[in-house]
Amino acid sequence: MLKFRAWIISPLLFLPLGAQEFSVLPDAGAVPPPPLIASPLSGGGMPMPENLNISNFGGGIIEWNNELGLLFYRGPGIKVTGDNGMEIFSDNAVIDRKAETATLVGNVSVYQGNLLQRGERVVYDYGRKLLDVRELRASIDQILLESGKFTSEDRGGKKVYVGEDAGITTHDVADPNYWLRARKTTIYPGDKIVFKNLWLYAGDTPVFWLPYLSQPLNAELGYHFVPGARSNWGPYLLNTYGIMLGGTLNEETGENEDAWLLSRWHLDLRALRGVGAGVDLVDTRLGGEDDFHGLSVYYADDLAPDTQVSGRPRSLVDADRYRVQLRYRRELDIPDVEGDWRIEANLALLSDQHYLEDFDPEAYRSDPSPDNTLGIYRRDDSSLLSLYTRFRLNDFYRADTRLPEVSFDQARAPLFGLPVLHEGGTSFGVIGEKAADPLRDSIIRPLLKLSATDPKAQRLLEQLRGYERQLAEKILALPVNDPRRGAIQAQLLDSSYTRLNTYQELSLPLKFGGFLNIIPQAGLGYAHYGSVEGPVDSSDRIHLHVGTEASVKLSKEFDGFRYPSLGLDGLKHILQPYSIWSVVSTNGFDSLGSSVDRLSPTTRPRPLDPSRFTAVDDLQGWNILRLGMRNRLLTRRDQQSYEWLLVDTYLDAFIEDPEDRREFSNLNNDIRWRPLPWMGIDLNTQFPVVQDGSGFREITSQLRFMPNDSFEIALGYGMLNGHPVFVNSNRIDLRTYTRLSENWGFGSLHVLELDDGTLEAIQYTIHRDLGNWVAGVGLTRRDNRLQQEYGIMFSLTLKDFPSVSLPFRLDAE
Repeated sequence: MLKFRAWIISPLLFLPLGAQEFSVLPDAGAVPPPPLIASPLSGGGMPMPENLNISNFGGGIIEWNNELGLLFYRGPGIKVTGDNGMEIFSDNAVIDRKAETATLVGNVSVYQGNLLQRGERVVYDYGRKLLDVRELRASIDQILLESGKFTSEDRGGKKVYVGEDAGITTHDVADPNYWLRARKTTIYPGDKIVFKNLWLYAGDTPVFWLPYLSQPLNAELGYHFVPGARSNWGPYLLNTYGIMLGGTLNEETGENEDAWLLSRWHLDLRALRGVGAGVDLVDTRLGGEDDFHGLSVYYADDLAPDTQVSGRPRSLVDADRYRVQLRYRRELDIPDVEGDWRIEANLALLSDQHYLEDFDPEAYRSDPSPDNTLGIYRRDDSSLLSLYTRFRLNDFYRADTRLPEVSFDQARAPLFGLPVLHEGGTSFGVIGEKAADPLRDSIIRPLLKLSATDPKAQRLLEQLRGYERQLAEKILALPVNDPRRGAIQAQLLDSSYTRLNTYQELSLPLKFGGFLNIIPQAGLGYAHYGSVEGPVDSSDRIHLHVGTEASVKLSKEFDGFRYPSLGLDGLKHILQPYSIWSVVSTNGFDSLGSSVDRLSPTTRPRPLDPSRFTAVDDLQGWNILRLGMRNRLLTRRDQQSYEWLLVDTYLDAFIEDPEDRREFSNLNNDIRWRPLPWMGIDLNTQFPVVQDGSGFREITSQLRFMPNDSFEIALGYGMLNGHPVFVNSNRIDLRTYTRLSENWGFGSLHVLELDDGTLEAIQYTIHRDLGNWVAGVGLTRRDNRLQQEYGIMFSLTLKDFPSVSLPFRLDAE
């Protein structure tokens, strides 16, 4: 991409030196030696220009030729100062009173403001304040500029600079290693630069040509290109060009003023998949750092839609692949209404279930089944009101619907000015969930008619994943004619109901002796399920919750404990034993009833407060006591208190377990250690210590370490063993970056699954600093156990203005 920065261009306002143009003239030869008439060292009687100040600080000779009207300064050490603030230094100077010019020769330097120009000869017309230079190079901060001619024009009240045969570089040496040269260059300070017949030179060799390039100063705009290769794409070239749209046309300049619509146009070439094109439209008036205010449209005529990425067989996919996505958020200014109001739209229409997997693997990993929601929200310091709808645009993955749902949530706050705190939430919605259409007819419906012993049932079951597989296994575990199959079938295919749900909670913070904190809590909830689709009737549920949080905070200071090598400037130890007792009693829970907001498998402990429990359809009674201990070590850093180490250790005792028949959970340890800016460790562990605990073991850790300025390592390790849902894993994630020298750098990534010995990902990148250029190449391989994928990416970046880069990104999925 070509990027130009506004702070670099703005100094060009000084180039005319108070005039309307300056010229870089062809070589006219040396100044002819004049006939000398007198050689007065003092310059007495010489008619000095009134608007020009000349200093001969080198002690040279001053001569005057009365016949020609020439004044000679023999240096070195000549300084000419104009009444516009310009200063010129040189070895020799000739002043022509008749032509009102000053010609300076030899090691010429011209200063005005933060503009520096260097050359061997310069002619300054001090009468018209016009500067003519020979082989001039201008330096503005890190920019060097050379040109045949630059003129300034006034277009619509704005100064515009037009250069003919201009060259721009940032390599400030005698022979720069690159130049951008164009037949015509037009500079709009603070806005953009327009090149016509542009050539990019590496040294003196042209390497890239464009007939026309309008390069805005905004990094989002202009031309971006990404070449590379990928197993399922083949060699590719992704091209993006960003321009601003909208605003008002200025008839004098032909430019749109106050343009507000950022548009990024895509034209992508993939050897194996064909051509793809699209556009992203972003409303820049809304502000914000994200893209949650735009429309994206992309279409590809896929030459090989049946190409597998994961290695799993796929059904027939049409060659017309597309995505239409609207992500829009707008703040509303409603007069005489309290609170902050906003509307949001998040819509994604996909051509098929494999589009993201094939064309946007990054989005596929984080959100393979995007939501489609429309809503209006009101927020203030104590509450949030939401009215939104969620519907299904894409029928090829399972999705829930809210048609609509309204909710009102209140943050914890004093009740009527009393010390009692209140928080709660109420919602009503028309809620549903629909199975993926391709699975419905080809897998699910045939499966429901079979028994668990039928070999065909097992083959069909293997094609299901997640929640659908769990329900199908429940059905197969029942006899074919069991009426309970119908209830589960309704959940598996299409679950639908209306739900009114409310939960309100009161708490009273108490403190005893300045160190003992006790917070008793009590809550009441009610849920009504109506218009239920399926054999289960409408139902009402009441939830009662009582609980107590208790903690003791003890501390001790070690002010003289100072170890700068470990980032310690004094030490304060805070010890906080705590306990949380939570009891929930509920009636009418039916595991065969409709549920959409349900528990998802996880290794983390469940929240013990019903107000934090979002899986309201799976809320069951419990009686749990959590015992824990927090250790915090604080130190001073940047004149503030800094958390050097945090260790949180806790265990749950189940008097009544809502999920299993456990008596105790695993012992959990959450550790965060940040001793120094160049080192940090995160460690989470859980394992049984009493009886069988939760029945599994887990370790997740991450280390970031820079032993010196030239090497950085990030090491992650994860182990999971014996979990009832998730498969066993023993995984290492290693990332490194090595600065080999001033000009060379090397990066690597390795992901290894020790459980089955699979090296899931390998990535190597090497970077070469070429002065203003940084070149890089990267190779990647991924093994998903069904097939291997390969990728290669090239990177070429100019570090300073004007910047050309190929965004370096490796992703073969």
